[in-house]
Amino acid sequence: MWGHFKNKVMNWFNVDDESSQTHYKTNDKINNNSEKIETKMLYQYPKRDSFQFPMPIDQPAQKRERSQPASNNQRRANRAEHVREQEQIASKRPPFRVQEVPSPVHGYQKKIDLDINPINEPAFLRRKEQDTLMVEAERKEIIELKTEPALQEEAILGANPEVEDVQDLPDSQPVLAKETNQFTDTKQTLRTKQEPFNVRMRPSDKYKHQQAMKRREERVSVPVTANPIQTDRFLSLLSTITRVNGEDNQWLEQQAKALIETLAQFNVKARVVNVMQGPSVTRFEIQPESGVKVSKVKNLSDDIKLNMAAKDIRIEAPIPGKHAIGIELPNNKARAVGLKEILSHPTFSEASSPLTVGLGLDISGRSVITDINRMPHGLIAGATGSGKSVCINTILISLLYKATPNDVRLLLIDPKMVELAPYNHIPHLVSPVITDVKAANQALKWAVQEMEQRYQKFVESGTRDIERFNQKMLAQNRPDLKMAYMVIVIDELADLMMMSPQDVEDSICRIAQKARACGMHLLLATQRPSVDVITGLIKANIPTRIAFSVASQVDSRTMLDTNGAERLLGKGDMLFVENGARTPLRVQGAYVSDEEIEQVTAYMRSTGEPDYLFAQEELLEKMDQADSEDDLFAEALAFTVENNSISTSLLQRRFKIGYNRAARLIDDLERHGYISGQNGSKPRTLLVTPDEINQSHSN
Repeated sequence: MWGHFKNKVMNWFNVDDESSQTHYKTNDKINNNSEKIETKMLYQYPKRDSFQFPMPIDQPAQKRERSQPASNNQRRANRAEHVREQEQIASKRPPFRVQEVPSPVHGYQKKIDLDINPINEPAFLRRKEQDTLMVEAERKEIIELKTEPALQEEAILGANPEVEDVQDLPDSQPVLAKETNQFTDTKQTLRTKQEPFNVRMRPSDKYKHQQAMKRREERVSVPVTANPIQTDRFLSLLSTITRVNGEDNQWLEQQAKALIETLAQFNVKARVVNVMQGPSVTRFEIQPESGVKVSKVKNLSDDIKLNMAAKDIRIEAPIPGKHAIGIELPNNKARAVGLKEILSHPTFSEASSPLTVGLGLDISGRSVITDINRMPHGLIAGATGSGKSVCINTILISLLYKATPNDVRLLLIDPKMVELAPYNHIPHLVSPVITDVKAANQALKWAVQEMEQRYQKFVESGTRDIERFNQKMLAQNRPDLKMAYMVIVIDELADLMMMSPQDVEDSICRIAQKARACGMHLLLATQRPSVDVITGLIKANIPTRIAFSVASQVDSRTMLDTNGAERLLGKGDMLFVENGARTPLRVQGAYVSDEEIEQVTAYMRSTGEPDYLFAQEELLEKMDQADSEDDLFAEALAFTVENNSISTSLLQRRFKIGYNRAARLIDDLERHGYISGQNGSKPRTLLVTPDEINQSHSN
């Protein structure tokens, strides 16, 4: 045992010696190898200059960016840039417009709606009906199957003599053929199917759809026209005034003798050359001897009136184109002149112009017929009860008789509210009769805009006046673009001039200066022909004058620039100065009663419905909106169109206004339909195009 233990201890010491020897051997090998390795290194040091860091071969170090908190100004600038970018993006987008998209199944065709009747009957009743229908259908089939072989057997056998007689008739076989054809047709109709929809949209289908839409728009744009006026029917509505034939020669001789004696008393030797008796006045044409001054006869007017015991006299010295002086004396009995007498005259009925108007009879008894197109504007003045309103009614009924609504349209302004009321709802009217003074001012402004639009159409078509424009449209087969003449009648100008004199005068002068060529004509009436009502500018632009009895020479000079209207008799007695005439013509105006006016207007209402272009209420609403609108509304609208969107803060910055005013502008734009409604904090978008805005402003 001790020997074994001893051997183990000896083995331990032997292992340590071997490990140390191997360690020494390995170290010797490493030392021998290290002696064989030769290292070669290159060192570069700066000689004189300082050593620079970093070296050129080194990469530059990256600088760390430290985020600093932004200031308030930087935040506002960034926010403004963000808003600008959004506005630029929004401006590039066009406004939303509803477009018609073709259906992938139906195309532009309408979907066929099946007639689905609501089920109001209970189920057991419907079952009974179905059973009865099935039984009837089976009976019909059995009857058809039975009748066909029976007919064939009868045709083959031919034993019955009655059938032979029927076969001899030529109409028997076609009857049977018709029955069989009907039977086969019904079967064919049962077999036919509904044609499939045109699913594929071809260019030809799109073109046909566009043409159909154009035709539909043309049908809608054509106004309702009245039926052609029956002249006999129209004239039968007017009453006939009996005319006294012949002249009172005895009275004429007495008056002529008394006139010569009166002139002789004042040493004026003259003789009566001719006598003309009119409806209410007789004119004696006297020829004075040589050496007698005309002014001497004129100055004797009051003396002649005294000696002749006349109501009033008028001296025309001399008569144009004659070697005579006319002295006009009133008749003992004045004769009324009916409008039917004027309208049935060949001169009036054969006139081609739709603006032909009958006024009355002159001193010689001839019909006085004029054309508004030659006037082209008229001024009517006279005292109350002198016949001014009757003259307006005569002109209007003449226009209704002569022209259709496609030829002449009427704009009636009646501040008196009762004179022109019977003409409401006739097809010739542009709008209902305007009775409000404020609406009348707006109506005149509308007429000015209509005049400008007509001239713009003349420029586009290359024409000068309305006649050539209408001829060109008819030659191009476009009768729907034909323009109608427009007559604007103002019954009492003094009320309008008292309300807003400057605006009314400006509108009247603009129409009177330019509107003749575009077919618009003015007829102004007033009972106060003073300078503040009939201003010099209005009188200079209206050449045609109709003067009734006035109170003084001043009013006569205001109207006619001469005396004479103060000596008229009233009740339709007028002085008519036509365009280009130097001397007035004395006319007895035609009379129209209220019953005749009501009958004529009722007949005109039966011929067609009116096609109004605007109403009095619309004019008043526009005027209220114009008063309530902000001065910056037009600029705000232009700014909205430019940016394609708008907000209250944007208006505040752009126009330097407060929040309340900017919010009111936004509300006004939304009320007019220019911008969208509120959408949270987003800006409001533009809903209309610039062309639509320009068109709405022009209208």
